[in-house]
Amino acid sequence: MKKNTKRILLTISCILLALLAVQIYYSDVMSGIWDEERAAVQTARQHGGLGKVQKTYHSVWDKDSIYWVAAGQDGEGQDIMVWIKFTEDGKPAGEQAVHAERISDGTSEQQIMSLIDRDLPGAEILRLLPGMYDGEYVWQLHYKNEKGTHYRFFRFQDGAPIGEDITLPNQG
Repeated sequence: MKKNTKRILLTISCILLALLAVQIYYSDVMSGIWDEERAAVQTARQHGGLGKVQKTYHSVWDKDSIYWVAAGQDGEGQDIMVWIKFTEDGKPAGEQAVHAERISDGTSEQQIMSLIDRDLPGAEILRLLPGMYDGEYVWQLHYKNEKGTHYRFFRFQDGAPIGEDITLPNQG
């Protein structure tokens, strides 16, 4: 075999080996999150009436507010959201820690986006997800504007803001 051919094969082999190592590392790092998500979906189906899953969210505000939220449809085809509280160990906190609501009985993501556009014109949305704050089911908005980086919480039930915005220090 020619020297150039050996060199090319060796280079390709090294690249493939490096890609395999990256894939193994990524899978190892993400496996805990994927396991939690699977447990959340299973719990939402068993105890929250969720049928078809469209989207999942992971919301952590503090050690007592670790939630996975699964959005989708129930057995009747109604759009619902199911909040599943998790322990610090990454396990569902039990069937009593599951809360399901039809989106039609609360505020949809599109309705919250309209409120944001109206109340915070020009704000850059960094993240919007359902979660739990101060004992209430909420939409949690993380946004940036000319005054800094902030959090605002909207009550899921009626879309009303909860409390004052939380401004993050030194986030310009």
